[in-house]
Amino acid sequence: MGFKLIKKGEVQYYIDEKIDSAGGLSHIFTTRKGGFSKGSLSSMNMSPTKEDVDTVIENYRTVCHCEDIDAESCVLSHQTHTDNVRIVTREDAGKRLFRESDIFDTDGLITNVKGLPIVIFFADCVPVLLYDHVKKVVATVHAGWRGTVADIAGKAVDKMVIHFGSKPKDILAAIGPSIDKCCFETGDETREEFEKAGLGQFISGRFIDLQESNKFFLTCHDVEPKNITISGLCTKCNTDMFFSHRGLGADTGRMALIASLK
Repeated sequence: MGFKLIKKGEVQYYIDEKIDSAGGLSHIFTTRKGGFSKGSLSSMNMSPTKEDVDTVIENYRTVCHCEDIDAESCVLSHQTHTDNVRIVTREDAGKRLFRESDIFDTDGLITNVKGLPIVIFFADCVPVLLYDHVKKVVATVHAGWRGTVADIAGKAVDKMVIHFGSKPKDILAAIGPSIDKCCFETGDETREEFEKAGLGQFISGRFIDLQESNKFFLTCHDVEPKNITISGLCTKCNTDMFFSHRGLGADTGRMALIASLK
């Protein structure tokens, strides 16, 4: 089992087959296909900071409909490459898309509320989905290189354990499309940060493997390797399918990871 491309009309997105087969969760790793955005944001831009929010809302409604997710309840944070993870409740429904959001400096969201979709968006950074299929708890994590080094995915696991009684062995993880080891070229300072974080084995010359780095940290928090799926999809290599900051420039759009408990 691995990542599977789903096509519904013009809309194309990925799901993780292992998480899908566990049941109880709808999830979507969007691509740039099937939306209403124009120009450099064409066509499924999911970031409300990039264009008129009405167009972004239409994109959310379109892709969420494919998996029977309530777009009106989607919870978005203001992401700033932190290691901060927040638990959200029904009171947070619709924040940032349909009403003002007070979820600042937050790059990970967790909930156990059914029908409350939690969202992170990305373009090159690593989207990580965590799902406790026993306790029915879900987390979405935005792990850029700074978040990766700071172990944001592992910190999300810890919050699931502490606040909801999750057992790491019950957590399924999906590491989605991002800039991969073939394209994530870095300077000395970034490589030094990875070395200090104990991630030196994922450095090859000037290049770093972000997806494997996040998997490593998840295993350090006792998530079982067999329960972790890596997409192996590189956003920069596949700009026809994905937005990529490094491949297309700062004006490009963003994909989203959307997850909602059934």
